[in-house]
Amino acid sequence: MKRYALWILAVYALLLFMPLPLLGLAGESETPLVPPPSSESGGASSTPEEEEGDGDVFRLLDSETGEVYEVADRDFVLGTVAAEMYPTYHTEALKAQAVASYTYYCVQREQERANPDPDLKGADFADTLSGLPRYYSDEELKERWGDHYETYHAKISEAVDAVFGRKITYDGEPILAAYHAISSGTTEDAALIWGNSLPYLQPVASPGDKLSPSYQSTVSFSAEELKEKLSSVEGCVWGEDPAAWIAGEPQASSSGTVTKITIGGVEMTGVQMREKLGLRSACFTVAFEDNRFTFTVLGYGHDVGMSQYGADYMARQGSDWEEILHYYYTGVVITEPAS
Repeated sequence: MKRYALWILAVYALLLFMPLPLLGLAGESETPLVPPPSSESGGASSTPEEEEGDGDVFRLLDSETGEVYEVADRDFVLGTVAAEMYPTYHTEALKAQAVASYTYYCVQREQERANPDPDLKGADFADTLSGLPRYYSDEELKERWGDHYETYHAKISEAVDAVFGRKITYDGEPILAAYHAISSGTTEDAALIWGNSLPYLQPVASPGDKLSPSYQSTVSFSAEELKEKLSSVEGCVWGEDPAAWIAGEPQASSSGTVTKITIGGVEMTGVQMREKLGLRSACFTVAFEDNRFTFTVLGYGHDVGMSQYGADYMARQGSDWEEILHYYYTGVVITEPAS
């Protein structure tokens, strides 16, 4: 149990410093994770402050002013669901997102209060990550949604209120409730992305993702552009013939994540290539023609945990929010709200 908790701590710490565009925690805009998903913890004991009731608010650091402000739990969940999933998604998908988000951020809050970061000035986390919002206030939602505000706000409010207070656990501990925008068609084992396996973050088929208009993307670089973007990689040797820079075919997992690609004589992972090149995911193929490298990328995000587009697809096929969460997070228990 202790080893399991330490692993969750390490992964949440890693996610905290990952740009949301890498996590896929905000729908198509690719923000969290996770959180898109973005935190440390999993099952740490409550602090004295939380026992006195402070767990009913999230403390956010205003990224612009540096001031700390408080948001009630329910309002925060509404604001973060609005930041992480399209309001046009099915209500059952929005409910699933609300439970995943609440689990994710409660763990981050708990761990931050147990081990405060001085830079946060007493906040649980900043209200943005890599410049992208992880929470929208009511005023920001009015500006964001315009004439659709009343409709969208009512829809997300209904979804949040239906599930508020529930958390996802495994073996009695809150889980790393990772989620991403669109999978490659099959979600990925956390071990391949973050270095260690978690029993509830295992690959599952997510065929509905292939129907997304954003399922496949392409990005092209000239030979010089590619060399520049990989200039920080030590040991690369760039021969005169760019066609020979990539040796052989990239190796990939059964979910499509590139596990090894040799470029400039240096072995890299798809995750590393994604970070260096700004690809939408680590599931890609590459072709060279006319002095350009073209990457064909499948999915959007880290591919671990719940696919947001897949959740919407499942909901439209008749699955409810619990079925969605139990499908994407293997063997979990969904707790009732605290009385």
